[in-house]
Amino acid sequence: MNCKLRRLDLLRNGNKLPKSDCELRVWYVDKTKRSFRQFHCHRIMLASASEEFENLINAPDFEQNRHVITVDDASPNAYEALLLYIYTYEICDAINLDMYSELLHLATKYKIHDFVDCFVEKLANQDWPIETVLKIFHLANKHSSPTIMDLVAKKILPIATQVLNDNCFLRLRVDELKALITILKDKQIVSDEDLLEALKKYQISNNLRYNNMEKFQEFVEITQLFDEVLFEIDGTLAVKHSDTDHQRQSSSARASRS
Repeated sequence: MNCKLRRLDLLRNGNKLPKSDCELRVWYVDKTKRSFRQFHCHRIMLASASEEFENLINAPDFEQNRHVITVDDASPNAYEALLLYIYTYEICDAINLDMYSELLHLATKYKIHDFVDCFVEKLANQDWPIETVLKIFHLANKHSSPTIMDLVAKKILPIATQVLNDNCFLRLRVDELKALITILKDKQIVSDEDLLEALKKYQISNNLRYNNMEKFQEFVEITQLFDEVLFEIDGTLAVKHSDTDHQRQSSSARASRS
């Protein structure tokens, strides 16, 4: 039996030698009933993988609770994925996009940053619906994760126009908006004019004008990514259309009058 399989066997069969010497108990709600799932673990494995686990093991409560660590901040499946990584340095095949938020939370909580890199690599090969792209974009900003942000950028670029026209775009925080516009402008996938039109739509939808000065100033900082940006007298972003668009609009107007 190789090293990886032996460690996996230790996790799944805690009564075998060397026997497990602690338990991770994950509480969750099953429909309306509160229950828990237990994992028989080894202190040396947990402590060597995570400073946070080491602190929990060295805390007085650990002995008082008969070597049981109790948690309820993520699902049993998410904790199982984390433990499998701790024991085998691999990500289980069952991992999916729905688990992303929990896995990122656990990686941050237990300071196992290489866990993030591994599950991001696994998720990179899956298809991401637009709602998922924006959700993970939000979490990547929240946790300041460059690795995940790079992946999100790759997922956003092929659907950039769709993202800008989705209602989820209008619900981004201003700091998220800046990160997104920076990505799209840097990659030049969308024209500056279309990006400014999207910014104007966002501004109007979120009422970012003089009466909301703090947010308005943050919004103005985003527009400074572009050259020669102007604002209307009421604070609304003014978008200059290209000569081609102007000629097209003039032709349409003349056709309507005739």
